[in-house]
Formats: sequence, C-alpha cells, structure tokens
Amino acid sequence: MALRDAAQEHLATKHYFDRQFDIDAMKVLPGEYFATDNDMMITTLLGSCVAVCLYDPISRVGGMNHFLLPEGDPNDLLSATGRYGVYAMEMLINHLVKIGGRRDRFRAKIFGGGSVIKGMVYSNVGQNNAEFIQGYLQNEGIPVDASDLLDIYPRRVNFFPVTGKAMMRKLKNHYDHELIDNEQRYQKAVVESQVDSGDIDLF
Repeated sequence: MALRDAAQEHLATKHYFDRQFDIDAMKVLPGEYFATDNDMMITTLLGSCVAVCLYDPISRVGGMNHFLLPEGDPNDLLSATGRYGVYAMEMLINHLVKIGGRRDRFRAKIFGGGSVIKGMVYSNVGQNNAEFIQGYLQNEGIPVDASDLLDIYPRRVNFFPVTGKAMMRKLKNHYDHELIDNEQRYQKAVVESQVDSGDIDLF
C-alpha cells in the first residue's frame, strides 16, 4: 500500500459538534490519527493504547494519533514492534509538516498505556506502548510537555491542536465496554498483520 493511501485510510473521519465545549470535534479511534490547523477539538478514549498529542506552537497546528504496538521489544526501533510505532508517529508528523508544522518545533503530550483489559495485564501491552513512545520522542528530540501513562484506568483525552492544550480524565468508575471491544479487535488486527519495512498498512 502506498504511504499516501495508507495515510488516507487511517485518517480519522468521525466529525461531530461537541456541545459540552461548544466546538467542532474529531473522534480518533484505535489505529487512526488526525492533524489540523483549525480551531477545533480532537478527542479519544484510551485503554492500553497510547495517544500522542503533537503540536507546533508557532505554526499553531496539531494532531493526535492512537496506536498499540504488537508484542516485542518496544526499545528496538528496528524490530517489527519498533517499526510499527515509528510508522504510527511518522504518519502524524508527515501530516503536520504538510499543513505547515516544523519538526524542530514540535512538542508532545502523551497519554494511555493503562492495564484495562483482562488478559493483557501480564503481557505488559500498556507498559510497552509507554516505553516505546517515551524512547521515540527522546530519540527524536521532541520535548514532552505533559504525560499521564500506565495505571489501570481508561482515559478520556481532549486536545485543542491550535493552542496545544490537553485535558485528560481518568475514568475510575467507568469501564467502557465499547472501548474494550474496540481495543481487543484492534489488538487482534495488529497481531495478525504482517509488519515489515516494505508493507506496513495499519497502525
């Protein structure tokens, strides 16, 4: 799959008007990303997955992705696991650059990696995701302005890309069955996909 086609396939499409914040919004589901220079909100619900809110405070562009790594060494960027995470990040970064962002000005806020799904606690899926993104951003020289990782709770993240403001709430008394179903289906797709340097078509 061509990179351009892959980017289009994974671009979030669930646009709605958020009455609570009185603003246009885009919902990012597992495996998706979204980037914009519009004054709007990007939102996602996280379990074991990680979301990166990336923005350029000068160009006032920003975006978010939502991904989960396959099993493997999250610190080895050349492994299948590492390449999978790198690909998820590059899709977001490339889109931000395309709409006016500069890589040397990017700043990040990172969330997720919770152990919220039974059977995934012992495989350290959330921890692997958290370790990967921390290592990736450090290697790329992208400062992390805020982070909230690990724990056992789902998280709701609302990101305002023009300003870089992020709001995060842990859902301590609410285990969203739709969230868990979505992440389990997504994990199954990740495990079944064959990820190599020549054919990476989902993240």
